[in-house]
Amino acid sequence: MPNIFVQNILDKIKTDFGSLKKIGDGNSLYEISSNGALIYFRYSKLTSKGKGLSGFYGLRKEDIKILEGKNSYICFVWDREDAPVLIPFKNYEYDFSLFPPASDGQYKAHILLNPSKTEFYLANVGKFNVDGNFGLSQLYDIGKQKLTVPDLSHTQVQSLIGAIGIKKGYDLWYPENDKLKIDNKIVDYSKVRKKLPVYNYEIDNIISEIDVIWMQESRPASFFEVEHSTPIYSGLLRFNDVFLTIAGADNFNIVATNEKEAKFGREINRPTFKQNNLIEKVTFLDYDNIYHWYFNLYGKTY
Repeated sequence: MPNIFVQNILDKIKTDFGSLKKIGDGNSLYEISSNGALIYFRYSKLTSKGKGLSGFYGLRKEDIKILEGKNSYICFVWDREDAPVLIPFKNYEYDFSLFPPASDGQYKAHILLNPSKTEFYLANVGKFNVDGNFGLSQLYDIGKQKLTVPDLSHTQVQSLIGAIGIKKGYDLWYPENDKLKIDNKIVDYSKVRKKLPVYNYEIDNIISEIDVIWMQESRPASFFEVEHSTPIYSGLLRFNDVFLTIAGADNFNIVATNEKEAKFGREINRPTFKQNNLIEKVTFLDYDNIYHWYFNLYGKTY
């Protein structure tokens, strides 16, 4: 039998969608009979990790194979009555193909619940922001009009990231050349810093050109590079300089279109980024995730 946390979600799905069909020989994989969606449930207890909490999950190779090419989701559940994280498998199917599973036949994954963001970490691949994937709302979108993500410019993405940061209680930094371009309809300019603290003369000019920084008093809480037309590698090099120079700088985000996710996986797994552990500190967000994150926080489109 599924544990109580998974069972509560199953009961909710049955109430809203009707019968469920169990797939395979376990209590983890189900098909919603009314729309054919597959949901693969994974459960973990939460443990403290740094400033947040972490859940550790094993995903069986044979179950992952069943999800391939279908309208399928992985539902990460933990030992609290929070909304689960429900990720569309199609967004990560390529990432699972990059490396074989561990010797026990399972892919190792974490959900990292931090004050500033929620991440899905797939061992040997990288970290991905999943703040736009809380709850079961994606199941209700099947066959209905989905939230349409417009074509976004570099500046619009910077503005959305800033609005999210303000909602989460941070001040903002934008490069001087970008400040006047930011959309003041969604970004409160009183939250935009006029200057940064002095950190290190070797690195201050590099930090000042990072696309968005969430600031908590004098401390940079999160760094964002929007790789709209520039290569992902350039953003990673900039993060690497900051990571090696400023103590406590450990929350970096590459933001790009979904098509660049595979490129991110290849770049972050370069030996130089693995050896100094930058791979553990950088998260990938695609534009859709940013847009849904903004919508989830503000309840409106942009």
